[in-house]
Amino acid sequence: EDALPPEKMSDLCHQLHPRLDCQRMQHYNNATESVTLKSLHDFCHSTHVNDPNRTRVVYLHSKGSYHDHGKQRPWRRELTNSSLHPDCLNPPDDSCDVCGAQHYTMFASMFPGNMWTAKCSYIRKLLPPVEGGEYERRREESIKKYLIL
Repeated sequence: EDALPPEKMSDLCHQLHPRLDCQRMQHYNNATESVTLKSLHDFCHSTHVNDPNRTRVVYLHSKGSYHDHGKQRPWRRELTNSSLHPDCLNPPDDSCDVCGAQHYTMFASMFPGNMWTAKCSYIRKLLPPVEGGEYERRREESIKKYLIL
């Protein structure tokens, strides 16, 4: 298994922020992002979350690491650094539901590279990202609509 060991991940998280609690949900040799996004969605709906307005989750992944070239590494680091920025983890006025490097609203609400920090209360409002479910149907519908397919 080539995944980062849980102890190493915990050490890295504590170096970034002493209150950051990173949890490795599971390692998949072959899966789409919907699998890991579903785990995050489930976590925000779980009993582990006492106050969904104060609990924030961070979605990070190894963007482009399987097809690494000169531009992937700095892009991945920028996405990671932005998602873990203190203003994302603890926004000054706490009115921000989701935070990341760039937020686009043209065609859809999205973060290029798909790395971000969000309140669980926001995640709870979203459809579960299940392959073959309503989330996927609406995503495909949006793509066809905006790309005029």
